[in-house]
Amino acid sequence: MRNLSILGETAVELPPAYRLLDLCVDVTEERVFVLCGDDSATARLLTYDSQYTLTDECVLPFSATEQIMSMHFVMEREHVVIALASGDICTAGSGVEVVGTVDAGIAACRWSPDDEILALVTGEARVLLMTADFDVLCEHALDEGQEESVMVNVGWGTRETQYQGRGLQQEEEQSTQQEQSPEIQVSWRGDGQFLAVSFVRAGMREIRVFSRDGQLHSVCETVTGLEHTLAWKPSGRLIAATEKRAHRHEVVFFERNGLRHGEFVLHADTQRALALSWNSDSSVLAAVVDVGSGVCVQLWADRNYHWYMKQELRGSDIQRVVWDPEDPMHVLVVCASGFTSVRLHSVPAVAHVASTESNAASCVVNGAQVLYTPFAYANVPPPMCLHTLDARVPVRHVSFAAFGAGNGFALLLADRRTVVLYACDSGRSSPQEIRRFMLPGSDARQIAWLEAGVVVSLGASGVGITRIDDSDEVVTHFCPEHDSPLVLLSSAPHVERVLVEDARGRVFNVSLATERLESVAELPTQCVEIDAVDCGELGVVVVGRTARNQLYANTRLLSPACSSFYLRKDVLVFTTTTHYVRFVAVNEGLITGDIPADDEAVVSEARRRVERGSTIVLASPTGDAVVFQMPRGNLETVRPRALVLAAVRQALDARQYREALMACRVNRIDMNMLYDYAPAAFMGDLAEFVAQVNEADLLNLFVSSLRDEDVTQTMYT
Repeated sequence: MRNLSILGETAVELPPAYRLLDLCVDVTEERVFVLCGDDSATARLLTYDSQYTLTDECVLPFSATEQIMSMHFVMEREHVVIALASGDICTAGSGVEVVGTVDAGIAACRWSPDDEILALVTGEARVLLMTADFDVLCEHALDEGQEESVMVNVGWGTRETQYQGRGLQQEEEQSTQQEQSPEIQVSWRGDGQFLAVSFVRAGMREIRVFSRDGQLHSVCETVTGLEHTLAWKPSGRLIAATEKRAHRHEVVFFERNGLRHGEFVLHADTQRALALSWNSDSSVLAAVVDVGSGVCVQLWADRNYHWYMKQELRGSDIQRVVWDPEDPMHVLVVCASGFTSVRLHSVPAVAHVASTESNAASCVVNGAQVLYTPFAYANVPPPMCLHTLDARVPVRHVSFAAFGAGNGFALLLADRRTVVLYACDSGRSSPQEIRRFMLPGSDARQIAWLEAGVVVSLGASGVGITRIDDSDEVVTHFCPEHDSPLVLLSSAPHVERVLVEDARGRVFNVSLATERLESVAELPTQCVEIDAVDCGELGVVVVGRTARNQLYANTRLLSPACSSFYLRKDVLVFTTTTHYVRFVAVNEGLITGDIPADDEAVVSEARRRVERGSTIVLASPTGDAVVFQMPRGNLETVRPRALVLAAVRQALDARQYREALMACRVNRIDMNMLYDYAPAAFMGDLAEFVAQVNEADLLNLFVSSLRDEDVTQTMYT
């Protein structure tokens, strides 16, 4: 139920007349090494710092026309190792030298995740494993060897024994006739104990798995139309590759023992798959594909055994992607003229407006589709949903309306300028598109829908305020430039504002009247999720969660281990990495009150245990339900005692006695609460209470539950 939001995009252009050949990352010093060539075919190594400023440049001892097979930064030895198709292996650190040559040339090359072993496939189709000092550990032919694990399959129930129809048979024959690329790919498992090699043998592509010492472990089952792309999931479960069929492209998965283990279909406009790459925590699979109109990067994530396309990154002449080895939400998109640094974050798109007519809805992005579910009326588990909306173009960002009942939402599409507005009535009805318009420029990455005719956008050009009148005339004004990069735009319906955060953690209000940024609060560090609420005399309090799971209320640290949060107008709900859900009242205590630790020996209505890894999808803005998503992807709805008591108090304040009594009965709340909450008001409305309940059984239940104890001081403090 979460989407990938883009926090920042930094485009780095190479000096004029330079073209990028390859790059690698040094995570310790936060440097990017770029291998490029100039007009005279001279190969150069450029170094960029954490601010992407060019800091160093050196000339390499080979021509820029050489084919680069691998470029990797070895952290322990603090040098860059470059392998060429001609067979030369060069290092660049304190000096530049050619450390060795493979006479038969290099067809593929990949370092192990621990930087201890270099795996090579030579031009003679031989596997070569070397140490970090380039000493040979083992060498043998790629297509020879006895498998360590041989699977016995008698064929019962397999697709080969079933009649698939003439159409599928013709499709497979067409796939078999497709010309195979001779390219060889190598990919390591995350722990460095196994590696996979994809190559063409006898006209068919084959994937072989080898152990760390070079022994053949398994041969993956034959798949018609298998392509050269290869990426082993760092967690170790699956090997990803692509298969081209007559009318579609698929990403297929194999287990370590060689058996096929599922697949998913790439979008219909995919013509060619160029590369696959996993991020460091195995949560996102990047696919570099040619969609006809150009090459783009599609980011895929799975939940509940279903794959969703969460983002489509577009650019000119995209070649490949490079994930940060440590930060799983940081990716570099490599182009011929430079690279783009993209920082992502996983966040749910849910309604926040505190209205009794709120649908408590959620939107899940799947390419050009938006999966809409109103949890107030239908708790539909993913990958299903109540309504599927087609935006016709992949969606970049979703933002719910911050006005009215908060049921409408706005979509920013992948072209970074088209905005689509949807309206939805309270209930199960499907949202309807009401307007589609273009923002100026093409660099927006986040939007917020503050008023019916006002959309705020955030991009490389800054914060833009776009107004749309009844005649569909679009007028955009940009706020003055800020002294620090702006990273996050978020609507805060509880205070009727749109907040924007910069890289220093400072939070500003986007003023529609002055079209300027007005300071609201300053968080101790940059947060990836923010919201705000009015705390009476304390004014507006901004609640934010960092990428390191720290939860802040202004400058106060509420929790050092927060995995998710949802801010209601009256309660802050958050989960912790110790598998608790906590409830904090929104008042002065949010800043000054005590927040007890997660102690199992202490019984408190302000916290309860949840399943390991659970995160909050949403808490009903005015009700008593909280929807959690489990690590597997399934949903669970609970009614915590803290929110039920809050709903009972609200019903008593509104003199809705039957509703309060039924809430106590259903959720096993002591019915003394109905009297003890406000004794004088209850006694004054005793006749009204009897008239509203108007059932002998319920009245008998209430009377029989009364006792001489103030439960507001003993049970529900």
